[in-house]
Amino acid sequence: MIRCLKLIDSHDATSFHALCRIYSGSLQTGENVRVMGEAYSLADDEDMSVEEVESISICGGRYEIEVTSACAGNMVLIKGVDGPIKKTATITHAVGNEEATIFKAVKFNTIPVMKIAVEPLNPSELPKMVEGIRRVTKSYPMVQTRVEESGEHVLMGTGELSLDCVMNDIRNLYSDIEVKVSDPFSSFCETVLETSSIKAYASSSNAQNRLTMIAEPLDQGLPEDIEGRVMEYYEMDQGQRDNFFMNNHDWDLLSSRSIWAFGPEVNGTNILLNDTLPSEVDSFLLSEVRESVVQGFQWACREGPLCDEPVRGVKFKILDANISSG
Repeated sequence: MIRCLKLIDSHDATSFHALCRIYSGSLQTGENVRVMGEAYSLADDEDMSVEEVESISICGGRYEIEVTSACAGNMVLIKGVDGPIKKTATITHAVGNEEATIFKAVKFNTIPVMKIAVEPLNPSELPKMVEGIRRVTKSYPMVQTRVEESGEHVLMGTGELSLDCVMNDIRNLYSDIEVKVSDPFSSFCETVLETSSIKAYASSSNAQNRLTMIAEPLDQGLPEDIEGRVMEYYEMDQGQRDNFFMNNHDWDLLSSRSIWAFGPEVNGTNILLNDTLPSEVDSFLLSEVRESVVQGFQWACREGPLCDEPVRGVKFKILDANISSG
């Protein structure tokens, strides 16, 4: 089992070496390995590919000492596996590790709060700029990128100096083109200040399924507890979760056990609650569509209803659900 901690670009900036620590077993040059990204799970293996190890090196400051194999406990540079890796990854042998799960993604104490929009000076060089952005997001772990509905490419970093370094690498190291940059502007979050005055509902295209929800602000201090990782929800058992919400935020037992998901991330600052009554809603049919509802909730929290900015500190309650049995 190997954990990829960071991608380091080669001397000619044409490829990346994966800086990894070997936790168990050994690694050989020419071996086929499974590279599992941060989104990999046993239920969804889309973020996984099989790659061949081209070379293994020991990092010695300015120099790299190439070796043919490495065993557990070593920090090594691996060439040839960087293609599917975005930030960090877990690497195992290609055969015999079908039940292996990934290491938790590396978490940082800060988030990107500054954004810039970029476009190539020559529109025909857009593919070069996109490739440069793809490479720079691998080189800078804190940099995030997205494409707006208008087609505008947006880079997000921790500050103006960080983004200035990123743009220098895009222009001179990874793409060698001239790029136009907008003035930097700060990111912000969307939220609600009071409970919804009306119930919001959505129906499927065939009008056979319908969900009714309301939104209200989260309890004061709960978003900060989540962001400060005071509460690692998915690492708690049910009893610890119940005690946390009841002792720290005066939730009752029923409410704490009605939590379906956090958004937009696994430990996001928005909560989806199933507040339906078993006497009014078929719990089995509702559980059948739970995964789809959670995906829609997390997508909505990530995009935001007004400005395409993430939602923060909101509690969404499912009040009623009419689900077709067909």
